[in-house]
Amino acid sequence: MSPARLSCTVSTLARDILTGPPRPVRVLAVARQALYLLPYGDDTPLAVIAPGAVRVPTAVVLPRAAGERPFDGTAVGDAGRVGGGHLAVGDMSLTARDTWQPPRAQDTPPGPALERLSALRLPRPLTPEIRHAATALVHALTRPGRDHQHRAACALLGLGPGATPSGDDYLCGLLLVARLPERSPPWLPVLRETAHGAATRTAPVSAALLRHAADGYCVPQAAAVLHAAATGADLSAPVADLLAVGHTSGSDLLHGLCAGAGIIPSRRPRTALRLRSTPS
Repeated sequence: MSPARLSCTVSTLARDILTGPPRPVRVLAVARQALYLLPYGDDTPLAVIAPGAVRVPTAVVLPRAAGERPFDGTAVGDAGRVGGGHLAVGDMSLTARDTWQPPRAQDTPPGPALERLSALRLPRPLTPEIRHAATALVHALTRPGRDHQHRAACALLGLGPGATPSGDDYLCGLLLVARLPERSPPWLPVLRETAHGAATRTAPVSAALLRHAADGYCVPQAAAVLHAAATGADLSAPVADLLAVGHTSGSDLLHGLCAGAGIIPSRRPRTALRLRSTPS
């Protein structure tokens, strides 16, 4: 791509990093539509993403003028610089122009979200490894014992392959559903503590997503599922969009949402809910 400076749209969670004093960054991970950078002295990676990529909470969104393969030639370990309203790495030079606000689970409107999510029949099962640890955690969360709950949650950290392992995605789902405005479960502080201590147990990108989920921040696809569940709208399209996130990330996160909804007390009756079939 051309080294010409391009305008970008910056998450409000990353704005201070872009506009603060200049400092070095290094490339943590490179994918076809996303580039993860770690600023010096910080533990929260920036995600520089193509316009159509999944908007993680700290995403810096490229303009369409960046082209179809904006990260070609960029490798893990490459150095760059961020600050003063600019971001530069390799041939890419960006200027912060606009901002976007990442959605939060606690902004979901009141409604039957817990009942509808707990009754949802999911099309993809968890892998056996994750299912065992997830079942153990859900069992622990329904019983008193903070230490036991914490150990069960930690057993999921970093479990599974990838930059965002399945166990972490499942925990994100639990954290998000626990932030719905209807009521917070007593186990939320334990999971928040687990998330904020995840940096030594999982990949940096995944640890950052867990910390954001602990504060209620999520990808737009997860927010859309929560909104549809709360408002009584058809869940088929939002669920399909979430399932399309990553290889298994969206599915694992959805499993966490539904499992958490099933153990948060609700005043409304729960009945089985099947997704309407959609054309392939």
